[in-house]
Amino acid sequence: MESNERISPNHEKILGRLLSLSDGIFAFAITLLILNIVLPYGTSRADVPQALLELWPKYLAFLISFVVIGLYWIVHVRQFRVIRKYDTGLLWLNLLFLMFIVLIPFSTGVLSDFEETASVVLYAANMACAGFTATGLWIYATRRKLVDAKLGPAWVRRGIIMNLIAPGWFALSIGLAFINANLAVYSWLLIGVAHRVVAWIFKLPKPDEDI
Repeated sequence: MESNERISPNHEKILGRLLSLSDGIFAFAITLLILNIVLPYGTSRADVPQALLELWPKYLAFLISFVVIGLYWIVHVRQFRVIRKYDTGLLWLNLLFLMFIVLIPFSTGVLSDFEETASVVLYAANMACAGFTATGLWIYATRRKLVDAKLGPAWVRRGIIMNLIAPGWFALSIGLAFINANLAVYSWLLIGVAHRVVAWIFKLPKPDEDI
């Protein structure tokens, strides 16, 4: 999308720094996930195959976290594709969002080490807070007119609806975790399907269509 709107060089510079910081934190968080996957200390050579198989909860936690962090990074990229200006509120909201992203490797480690309700709730709450903050950032930017002047209502609506799917799903899974923790974890695998279904139901524009 191209716009004829003139943007202050200062806004471009600050937004560039914001994106550099954000991309660095995303890269750092997604890299830290692999540190949760280690063979138990003292594993003998003969026990390696069995030990690798027994790490499957860690593989699952890694996969889910990798995909969700990737999803939130894509959301962030698409938001700042149309955000043209900044103010102090936007900077703080972005920092709050990044704080929850930084916490994901920790909650992933707890989830993979302790398969119980408390660890599932912690993880789901972490993911939900990250997603709700991203949604709040989008609403703030559009309400404060920090976005491209050509941004239409359909795009604003799409951003809100699509941004709420993942955090809403994680928030609902907290209640499910008190019934069956494993069922709550496996339900997270359906988030990608939910994105497709919601976009089809609401006939939302594709994210890469011109505004």
